[in-house]
Amino acid sequence: MRIKAQPELERYAPTVTAAVLPYTPPNYGSIGIPYDQNGAIYVSRESAMSVPAVARARNILCGTLGTIPLKEYNSQDQEITPRKVIDQPDPAVPRAVTLTWLAEDLLFHGVGYLQVLDVSPQDGRPYKMRRINPTRVSYNLSTDRSLIVSYNLDAQLLPNDGLGSLIVFQGWDEGVLARAGRTIQTAIELESAAYRMAAEPVPQMVLNNEGMNLDGDSVAKLLASFKQARRDRSTAYTEGPIKIQTLGFDSAQMQLVEARSHAASEIARLMGIPAWYLNAESASSTYSNVSAERRSLLDFGLRQLISCIEDRLSMDDVTPRGQYVEFDLDDFLRGNPAEQSDIAIKLKDAGIITVEEARNMVDFAPSTAIAPPGGSNASN
Repeated sequence: MRIKAQPELERYAPTVTAAVLPYTPPNYGSIGIPYDQNGAIYVSRESAMSVPAVARARNILCGTLGTIPLKEYNSQDQEITPRKVIDQPDPAVPRAVTLTWLAEDLLFHGVGYLQVLDVSPQDGRPYKMRRINPTRVSYNLSTDRSLIVSYNLDAQLLPNDGLGSLIVFQGWDEGVLARAGRTIQTAIELESAAYRMAAEPVPQMVLNNEGMNLDGDSVAKLLASFKQARRDRSTAYTEGPIKIQTLGFDSAQMQLVEARSHAASEIARLMGIPAWYLNAESASSTYSNVSAERRSLLDFGLRQLISCIEDRLSMDDVTPRGQYVEFDLDDFLRGNPAEQSDIAIKLKDAGIITVEEARNMVDFAPSTAIAPPGGSNASN
């Protein structure tokens, strides 16, 4: 358990110079431009979110990260009171919402932006920041096109430091909208095919009358009797001018269900989460394996997003030197109540923690926090 300490103000703080990048990531500047130069495909965020598997994967990864609290520590690994910009970056939006959308930007676009709204009068570091949609941002390159020298917001040049500048969160790749555009587009087409099949189903067979035309009542009676006969037996018999003609394929023959399930599994792979999270594969979740599944989700899905945000917020132009920011994963990785109690008892018996610390581990109120009515000697 980390002990809280008071933060120390740094005498000199560097200005916010995060707008300049020493390299040009693959996806920068290509927002809105189809990835068809080399045969690849770029899909928009709106199109991708129309696929249920993509929407669920986004909500699991980004929504989960948004609910994990941020904490601040000093160089002795002691927890300190977080600054306002860490506790709530945007004064008009809850912290969870800002972090959720920032994580989505990193996941989908490979880059995220927070614009500096206000700076601290003590050290000049950001005091308030607001998330900016990556599609609104463009950049300007140096003459040799190897260095990003400035950024534009809605085609308006932004300063490279101070008020109005951008805190840039670089991702680990070009984002899934570009990297996996073909896979997502395939899922979009399968969703469209399923919709068309439901909205305009193709008739499985047609009864052709090659003789005299029948009136409406006769046609209705013929179709009703044919339908009733199919319920009794699968073999049909016709005579005279009535001929049976089969048309099209049903959804099973088109393998729409299997294809959509496979697409969901592929989306789970590209997002880095277990397929059963998207119901692409059947699985059961119990108290015995939920901790292991959360650890798997953290290691293979959330870890990259967490590192990108933690490391950027811990840089000197945002956080004073010697301090760092981390997500508090204790509650997220906490096991079932029986496991928590067992660990707390062992740590207490070993003298590592006190009784009150053990109660805090299992979310029990302090033993002296609530007194019974009439005092400790009150009778029942």
